[in-house]
Amino acid sequence: MTDQQDHVAYVRNGRPAFFDDPVNDKLLAMIMSLLGEICVLRERLDAQERLAQAHGLWAPEDIDTYVPDTEAQVARARERDAVLQRVLKVLTEEVVRLRHE
Repeated sequence: MTDQQDHVAYVRNGRPAFFDDPVNDKLLAMIMSLLGEICVLRERLDAQERLAQAHGLWAPEDIDTYVPDTEAQVARARERDAVLQRVLKVLTEEVVRLRHE
């Protein structure tokens, strides 16, 4: 196999196409988006837990007993909606494209 064959063979709708079925490419894009979100969240959480423990603010175990207030619940819902929009972007773009055909 040559180096050229190791690369994505073509682009479909402005996105790399890895599979014969475009649905699989969309699923892969969503999975990769989720993976990016998870990696960033884990790194930020790790940093916060280490800093808090180093400064004697709280231990990671305290998270298990935390109950968010209304303000925190609203902020979490907003962030959840934003994450969903980013993850589902590939499907949203497809719906828009289909409506304009």
